[in-house]
Amino acid sequence: MWRLKRPELVVGHEQAMRRLSASMARNAALLAVLVGAGCVIAFTLLAGRPGLSGAGVGALTCTVFGLLTSVLVRGTAEMPPRFVMLASVTGWLTKSLILFGVLFALGRAPWLDRDALVVTLLLGMIATAAGEAWAAYRMRILVGEVPAGPSA
Repeated sequence: MWRLKRPELVVGHEQAMRRLSASMARNAALLAVLVGAGCVIAFTLLAGRPGLSGAGVGALTCTVFGLLTSVLVRGTAEMPPRFVMLASVTGWLTKSLILFGVLFALGRAPWLDRDALVVTLLLGMIATAAGEAWAAYRMRILVGEVPAGPSA
């Protein structure tokens, strides 16, 4: 007979997704800010004011994009799990395309260092993805149906 050891831990899908969203936002924002601050300091020392502005734009973009994934998860929390995953993957692809647009639009701007922008965006996106994955791993959400009681 299958039994839950701690039935108080059983929550509905929507509540689990809301918890996951909050944890993803916390982790992604924390890592994006840490990586962004490191890049801002490093590129300010290396390239001066253009390095500061390039790394600052990159850090801000990554922080906003990291929080966007958790907004998508929270917005689709009441939907079945396949829609949550679809929204998450679609959001990631859309953010990647927007990042390419940011790189091409700001790549030749004279007021920022292109290397600072590219490196900060790359490291920031890796950091936010790692923060989101870390949150999902820590949550350990099991998807399935609780079996019905013994049949008569």
